[in-house]
Amino acid sequence: MNQKFFSLPPQRQDLIRNSAMVEFGAGSFKKTSADAIAKRAGVSKGLLFHYFKDKRELYLYLFQYAIDQCMDIFNRHMLKASYFGETDFFRTLEIGQQVKMDMVNRHPGLFRFVMRAYYEGDNVLTPKLRKKLNDVLRESTDSFLSRMDLHKFKDGVDPKTLVRLLTLAAEGMLAETRASTPEEINQLFQEYQKYADMLRQNLYKEEYL
Repeated sequence: MNQKFFSLPPQRQDLIRNSAMVEFGAGSFKKTSADAIAKRAGVSKGLLFHYFKDKRELYLYLFQYAIDQCMDIFNRHMLKASYFGETDFFRTLEIGQQVKMDMVNRHPGLFRFVMRAYYEGDNVLTPKLRKKLNDVLRESTDSFLSRMDLHKFKDGVDPKTLVRLLTLAAEGMLAETRASTPEEINQLFQEYQKYADMLRQNLYKEEYL
């Protein structure tokens, strides 16, 4: 990567990054064209490749950047939402989903790019970056579960599996509907709440319902 990219005005850097994330987030790595990224950013393809050797180098840089940005935004929102003070499993996940939906609304390109990269099938990510993503997800899940009142669950329930189930459900709904407006995102969140409440009714001990 050409370090001259960072000498560009911050607004110009953001435009190039956001344009690339929108295009990569809308399709697979293979099908995303550098021409489309350059056109959206208002630069020539030659200038784009002056800063990034090729499409893959741009993608890998964006992934590193996007993961760091997502974690920073997510943690700041969590602090405001009193996420870290809640101990009920389903209530805490609900707060987390509210934050994610807000991120989708405020930073649609960023969030969709990360989600698309996670499921990218062309082995674009280096093992190191793939490990970083998996480590972030594992550490987030472990930290979340360590704070929860897991005794509320009926015997035999695996909370970690349940986290994965609800996460896949929320991400699948977002990917399937491609919701983007506040109204669409709110509708998705309400649907997610119905699913989560159904699981709570069936998996919590009766005295905690």
